[in-house]
Amino acid sequence: MIKAEFSGYDNVNVSWRELESLIETPAWKTALENQKAVYLIVDTKTGKKYVGSAYGDNMLLGRWRNYIANRHGGNKLLKPLDFEYIKENFKYSILEIFKSSIDDEIIINRESFWKEVLLTRTDFGYNGN
Repeated sequence: MIKAEFSGYDNVNVSWRELESLIETPAWKTALENQKAVYLIVDTKTGKKYVGSAYGDNMLLGRWRNYIANRHGGNKLLKPLDFEYIKENFKYSILEIFKSSIDDEIIINRESFWKEVLLTRTDFGYNGN
């Protein structure tokens, strides 16, 4: 059984199925809806990674709800993947967290930094931009 407690942003490393069951629990909902972030999705089968950022409506909560709802969050290199494949092989974690008052441009710049560091715009990743 997965614990619904939120043990801190630096301890988030959950599978798609775990995220689906946790995202609407009170502790996780409160923690994620108030934070901007740069996050990482890892394909545990291939090792490919995707770096994304969360800001705007419901911040990290809103962004991750998109992944639960449609599997790809609108990302073109994730769209072709089978939903069952994602459910079985994807893990979600947080690289950096930011207060809701931080300018979005800072988050976008940090997202770009992590894409460079983790080579996610290459054959190692799912970032197309």
